[in-house]
Amino acid sequence: MDDVRVAGPARANFRAGRLASYAFGVEAAIGANPMRYLFARRFSAAPESAVTAIFVIKPDVLFGTYVWMEEDREAGDCRISTFLPTMRQPIQVVDRLAFDCLPLTDIGYVDLMAWPHPVLQLSREGEPGAGTRVYRGPARLNGLAVRECFVPGTGVVVDRVVEQRGEAVRRWEALELGDRAEDWLPRRVRVSRLDSGHRTDFTRSGPAVPLACDDFDGTPESLREAVEIALAAGAGARR
Repeated sequence: MDDVRVAGPARANFRAGRLASYAFGVEAAIGANPMRYLFARRFSAAPESAVTAIFVIKPDVLFGTYVWMEEDREAGDCRISTFLPTMRQPIQVVDRLAFDCLPLTDIGYVDLMAWPHPVLQLSREGEPGAGTRVYRGPARLNGLAVRECFVPGTGVVVDRVVEQRGEAVRRWEALELGDRAEDWLPRRVRVSRLDSGHRTDFTRSGPAVPLACDDFDGTPESLREAVEIALAAGAGARR
């Protein structure tokens, strides 16, 4: 498959080695309630863009919920829609809400994007080797800022804090990274609401598995089925 690597501040988040189209499972727990998600992403090189889908598998009452993101770096465009089984059709997430959280969880949309949201502007980069960047949103977003820490040399983001009016409100952090062959795809992440202290840990349940790029051209439901088949096949091959 094509190599979709990029360098510098534009480095894509949640890459998986040289795979242009791939998926993996994620597990978490809120209290005694087990949660399971599927993450799927396809990169395109011309134009430089990404499609990302997140599907809720558990709890059962939320099965069928999904988030769909389409990012076009060259056009500076990002479209996010979300769907719950109680809705007639997906609703688009406007940019002022794109820095909030996915339905019924503390993880933010921005934490799952391939690149910084296009309304953000890089306002400050840390000293060489320090591995920090600060992005600021437009005035209409009321003092929004996103602070990221990354691993110098690889560009892998390991910590992200979202601020409103100078106050940190939410944090995403990578607790464990994968190996070099996985392009350091995080194995465990933690998301925290800094005002309440609530936090949730998410664990990748296995390696990323390749998908056919055209799996993304059908319906979200058909993509979810393709992901489940690919993950099951990958699990069987590892036994």
